[in-house]
Amino acid sequence: MTHLYDEIGVTRVINASGSMTYLGGSLIAPEVLEKMNEAAGAFVVMEELMDWAGMEVARLTGAEAGMVTSGSAGGILLSCAACITGDDRQKMRQLPVVEGKNEFVMQKHHRIGFDHAVGVAGGKIVEVGGEDSTELAQIEAALSEQTAAILHVVLDPQPTVPLQDVAKLAHAHGIPVIVDAAAELPPVDNLHAFLAAGGDLVIFSGGKDISGPNDSGILCGRADLIKAARMQAFPSGPIGRPLKVSKEQIVGLVFALRRFKALDEGERMRRWQEKAEAMCAELQGIAGVEAEVALPTRGGRPLVIPRTRLRIDEQLLGCTVNEIDEQLEQGTPAIAVSIASGEIWLNPQHLADGEEEVVVRRVAEVLKAQG
Repeated sequence: MTHLYDEIGVTRVINASGSMTYLGGSLIAPEVLEKMNEAAGAFVVMEELMDWAGMEVARLTGAEAGMVTSGSAGGILLSCAACITGDDRQKMRQLPVVEGKNEFVMQKHHRIGFDHAVGVAGGKIVEVGGEDSTELAQIEAALSEQTAAILHVVLDPQPTVPLQDVAKLAHAHGIPVIVDAAAELPPVDNLHAFLAAGGDLVIFSGGKDISGPNDSGILCGRADLIKAARMQAFPSGPIGRPLKVSKEQIVGLVFALRRFKALDEGERMRRWQEKAEAMCAELQGIAGVEAEVALPTRGGRPLVIPRTRLRIDEQLLGCTVNEIDEQLEQGTPAIAVSIASGEIWLNPQHLADGEEEVVVRRVAEVLKAQG
């Protein structure tokens, strides 16, 4: 039977990169799709459905309250809006024009391309720290009467101040902390770890390892701030009205989250380790290539999934890692890998059984054809 994407002329990709938005996030499990299909077959009052979803998110994360968002970027926007306005409807109607607190303190290494989500809410970013490090005193010096929140992006092991220290400082000044943990699952314990470390609002992507809809996300944390975010969200909110989440998204995200929490994490890790080791063994003997199984440092999320790392002697092979990446993506079958710090990383997270063999065969073909 012809696959839909083949029928419409869209290239299918073997994903050895990870839960990447540009590749569609993740694959939704059949049982979750079944619930989404059932949700599509009836009308509901959306506020009631969102109330139910919020209670489920809170229960599953251990937070005071929660809600479903239109992805992590939507969660950032609503979090910033909530910290600017509180429950003041007049301020909500004025956004993105702000009179009062609208500054969000961020460490330099945490600015990873989502500034617009802050700006659309009416926020201004105050950057602290440098390329090499950030000191807690630098964060404290940036706090003022205009500070609405500290926006902390989970990017360990970057040279930044840890969340627990940031939260202690922020709370001493009566300032909330927003935590962007979009790609930090697994481990499943992270669903509550960032709340326990002092996060007041914590954001997760629904379309990464949770394997919900790619355009869904989780926002959880303090009940008063979640209430303020909900007041500004679809279907009635002003600044959040464009951030619509469908009934299918909401149901899909909740059932995907339930499924995620029930998975055998140890078995998943064992399976990923086996695939990473198998790919490493097949690629180790190629001239100009050094292969090993490793956990990612910079450039790979989440940190706990073992990958096959390929160090390439570009001079010996006569090509760059970026050129190899391009050949893999444009080949048949198309294969997506990750490039970080001049190295190729093969992530087994979304490889179906047997696809790791296709990946190593194609990678080996490309590498051996160089030089």
